[in-house]
Amino acid sequence: MSQDEAWLAGRGIWKFNADRALAQDEAQIIALDGTVLAVARITGITKHRDRYALEGHVLRGDPRVGRATPSPHLSRNPVTYI
Repeated sequence: MSQDEAWLAGRGIWKFNADRALAQDEAQIIALDGTVLAVARITGITKHRDRYALEGHVLRGDPRVGRATPSPHLSRNPVTYI
């Protein structure tokens, strides 16, 4: 999966706190094994009924891609705020 494909798959549509999401600068798309698949700069959100999707652009060349995340996500919820 490319970084663009990971971003498109992971950016939404989810139930999340829009205010908390907009307070973040970046989003990381993480595989189930904890590997960072993509890092993106958040530029906004779009509303889809009672759910949201992140808007932004992939940060190509980010050194975190392909490495284990330093902030593992242990919750069943697909969205976390760090």
